[in-house]
Amino acid sequence: MPKGRAFAARLAHEISTEGKVMCPTCNTEVKKVKLIRNKKSKANTWAPKYEFKSMCKCNEKDIMAGKI
Repeated sequence: MPKGRAFAARLAHEISTEGKVMCPTCNTEVKKVKLIRNKKSKANTWAPKYEFKSMCKCNEKDIMAGKI
């Protein structure tokens, strides 16, 4: 059974920036997002293509719209 954590401990963990990459432009955390796109194979069929992108508030609209 997992150890119970106090609210103050959880809040301190959420607020800390240790180990997080921060965007210098918008000053928010940069998160890795897995994108799944269609890719046409040699046999003329469709297959999923997986790629990871770094996303912050600067490029969030472009990534969600499919421009990047």
